[in-house]
Amino acid sequence: MKRVLVVLIILSPLGLVWAQESSTKLTFEEAVVIGLQRNVILNQQKNQLEVTQAQKLNAVGNYMPNLNVTGSFQRQEGQQANTTNGNLEDLTTDYVGAQLNTGLTVFNGFRNYNTLTQSNNQLMAQGYLIKRSTQDVVSNVANQYLQVLLDQELVHIAEENLKTQNTMLEQMRGFYEVGSRAITDVYNQDALAKTAQVLLIRARNTLLNDKSILAQTLQLDPSQPFEVIYPVMGEDLNRFKNMSLDSLIGVAVANRSDLKQLDHQAKANKFAYKSALAPALPSVSLFANYGSFYYSLIAQDFNGQFGTSNPSLSYGANLTIPIFARFQTKTLRTTSKVQYDNSILNYQNLEKTVKLDVQRAQNNFINALENYDASIAQFQASELALDTQQESYELGISTQVELAQANQTHVLGAAAKAQAEVTLLFQKILLEYALGTLQPELIKP
Repeated sequence: MKRVLVVLIILSPLGLVWAQESSTKLTFEEAVVIGLQRNVILNQQKNQLEVTQAQKLNAVGNYMPNLNVTGSFQRQEGQQANTTNGNLEDLTTDYVGAQLNTGLTVFNGFRNYNTLTQSNNQLMAQGYLIKRSTQDVVSNVANQYLQVLLDQELVHIAEENLKTQNTMLEQMRGFYEVGSRAITDVYNQDALAKTAQVLLIRARNTLLNDKSILAQTLQLDPSQPFEVIYPVMGEDLNRFKNMSLDSLIGVAVANRSDLKQLDHQAKANKFAYKSALAPALPSVSLFANYGSFYYSLIAQDFNGQFGTSNPSLSYGANLTIPIFARFQTKTLRTTSKVQYDNSILNYQNLEKTVKLDVQRAQNNFINALENYDASIAQFQASELALDTQQESYELGISTQVELAQANQTHVLGAAAKAQAEVTLLFQKILLEYALGTLQPELIKP
């Protein structure tokens, strides 16, 4: 056996397909789409957007006059005043009335303006919150998908390692039977094979646990097995390595949806604070009422009373000047000011956090590139060392311990290469997430 771990060099996407054929193959794009469709928090925020839109519509409506129609019917039986002669009599009377009234606020301490501006900013803040939450879902799914993908590769490596150890065990038994190796070599190799079996069991258990986390995030049917598919790295990622930190921070400040959300939330709280002053200022409103009625004791018929004799119109204006409101206005303004000040602090804190996020993402991305290059060199060196040790052992030059060490180094090199390759694959997504330029709508199955 010239090369005992030849299968381990196959770390391409085809090398990751190890699950049973009955498993559903889940691509990264499909996982993202499912996550966006089924994420509870994201859907709740979309529902909240409808509430925010309704609040804005209400703020627009405050500039419009209200219009109401009221009607009433009353029948009274028993002793009552006869309106025709003034006597108290035992009567049965009918009354029918209808009224149309309207009102318009002319001035209320700029409350309408401040409320509308607050609603506009609140609506924009909610929109940016949904956009960032969408990116959160993609980032979360990417991390979990990455972990499952890596677990699958580690299980694949553990399976091949177990096959190799068992093959080497059979080979050493053959050597022992012909008297070219001691029985201790067989015992040592048997122990290594058992260790490889334990590692495979652990790797499979880790894979199942991480799959369950991904399935819960995507709300998949737990009875349906699935495997994740190795995505295609479709572009040269080295171009991100040469971008300066300052330019990346500028991109993040201009594009981070959560930063924009807090900015508009702070503006909304600012106008809510201004609106809280309105109860302390005078207010002016206009009103108009038009109505008519029919009363059965009047000799005239219904049409004559309702349409000709009894219609009335009233209109006018109301002026309200607040004098003392038991400190309610002061309390409201204090509460609103604290909310505004806190929103400014949240924005400033997030602004600093964004810069740190970008710095970490850039460092992680550069490290992933360098780690990937180093892992390839490590894997190639371990592969060459294993081949050399295998040939030396077969010729009786090296010991079984040296061969086992070379094999272990090769397994570690293969695992390191797989981890570096998978990590690098998703660093672009994580970097775009930190920059706020991640576009989930472009991810399609």
